[in-house]
Amino acid sequence: MPSSQDTFCNAGWTIRTVTGPIMGDKDMDEYRRVLSAFVLPEMVFAQNRVELVHEASGTIISFNALDALAGWKHEDLPPLQVRVAEEWRKAREHEIQQQKAVQLTYDWTYTTPYTCTVARRGVQQQQQPALAAAAARGSIGAHGIPDFVCGAASTASLRKMALAAVAPNAASSTDSNAAGVGTATAVAPGSGSGAGVSNGTASVAADGPDGGTLWQPTTEQIDRGLLMERDPILFYSEVPLYESDLDDNGVCSLTVKLRVMPRCWLVLLRLWIRVDGSLVRLRETRLFCRHDKPDKRLEVLQEVKHCEGTFAELRSRGAPDEGLSYTDGDAASQVFQAVAPVGLKLLQTRKLQL
Repeated sequence: MPSSQDTFCNAGWTIRTVTGPIMGDKDMDEYRRVLSAFVLPEMVFAQNRVELVHEASGTIISFNALDALAGWKHEDLPPLQVRVAEEWRKAREHEIQQQKAVQLTYDWTYTTPYTCTVARRGVQQQQQPALAAAAARGSIGAHGIPDFVCGAASTASLRKMALAAVAPNAASSTDSNAAGVGTATAVAPGSGSGAGVSNGTASVAADGPDGGTLWQPTTEQIDRGLLMERDPILFYSEVPLYESDLDDNGVCSLTVKLRVMPRCWLVLLRLWIRVDGSLVRLRETRLFCRHDKPDKRLEVLQEVKHCEGTFAELRSRGAPDEGLSYTDGDAASQVFQAVAPVGLKLLQTRKLQL
């Protein structure tokens, strides 16, 4: 089944969305090889893509599944132990030790720190040979540098994580520019990397071609008042990147929503995870650009928000029991808003000047 593409132009922006079918087995094997992963979500939409091009500056902001999965692979969160699996392991602990069985450990919730991918048009990104096959379908350096915002639980080196997501061989190099993939900047906790609740967190952002970090800390906030006004929606799209039923233990969904109004546009990248009988996890990245103020330099605001809580924790704060209140990302978001700041793990804002 061929992919379909929609293009919309407004206020100096060219916006494209591409949607296609679930990736087949052959391409899934290639993704596993490129990502060095032995398992991936059951539904990966490799052709799906959202792209916003600012024509004047040549800045390209995009979203794709491959970069998102690269973030999952390199954040490397510890595996979540559900009750059934833990009971099974304890019941067979002697047998496992006797057989010297290899226990595979990985983050099977597919939690990713990915926020977006940014490129400057006209700046060539040299591709590593090992990534050439994947480049035609995804990113990892082919269409820009992925941006990650991680929590303190991450076990990977932040600098190596950003570089490895673009080119695995470059992560061990002392001169990342020699690899032709740009550089990465790790922002230490407490260094002003964001606003609000960001203790114990850090971000990894691609550097621009001039050596300056693309995303800069800011205290500016998304104008929610403007978003609530009854301006007509000129363009809307919802694009899934990957989904999983977590081996019948719940659901994981990474989706991009985009809407364009006469005075601004808004993108929501939402990772929603529900592990039955255990927890709800919500990671949201909002990108907002207001383009009706000619006297002000154009910029894109980025708000990253991570929320997480076990059902027991949420219930103790008055949230509903597990069930209909957690059936989708919108419902889970409303629950976290109702019990805030309970469950809030990270909140930071940055901006990209064009």
